Amino acid sequence: MKKFRMQYLWGASLIILGVLFLLQEFNLIGNAWNLLWTIVMGIAGIVFLWIYATNKAQWWAAIPGMTLLGLTAVALGDMFTLPFTGDWLGSLFLASIGLGFWLVYLRQPSFWWAIIPGGTLVTLGAVSGLESTAFPDEGVFFLGLGITFSLVGLLPAKQYKTQWAYIPAAVLGILGLVQLTAAGTFLLNFWPVLLIVIGGYIIIRNWRK
Repeated sequence: MKKFRMQYLWGASLIILGVLFLLQEFNLIGNAWNLLWTIVMGIAGIVFLWIYATNKAQWWAAIPGMTLLGLTAVALGDMFTLPFTGDWLGSLFLASIGLGFWLVYLRQPSFWWAIIPGGTLVTLGAVSGLESTAFPDEGVFFLGLGITFSLVGLLPAKQYKTQWAYIPAAVLGILGLVQLTAAGTFLLNFWPVLLIVIGGYIIIRNWRK
């Protein structure tokens, strides 16, 4: 039975190769080998995600699975000029890796650390896509990181004690909002005032003790 199945596999592989090279001969596609390896890469990504979905212990498979699917999307975008062109192809790739880490957290909530690379990579993907626009991508970067750390403090169960994440979340969120507004950009020059306020608070608090 196994031999019979292998014959089907080899037969299907030869048919796929024949179709690809036939399309290349009629100039309907570019390099057939490039397309073949792209298909293989996409199938490998699906296999990794299948392992992730069917075996709870194999949470790590989500990362290579989403990474390979992201590479497949980028390769197909280059070949066929899909809507995701230019900087957005890089954004798609970074975001796909980030989604892999989010899948890790969804499978293993105790791995709250996966939220940080997941949110950071999705944020970098957004920033990468906005680089060619006039939109203040620095503000998006800080705001995205602020949201990421907010989720670190909010999503995991209280037993993991991740409330510390609200502190960097607040700082990064404020920096992001400041960068996104013209008045905020001006006020950013006065950030040392924040150090003065924090230092004064520490002195006064300890003085009262």
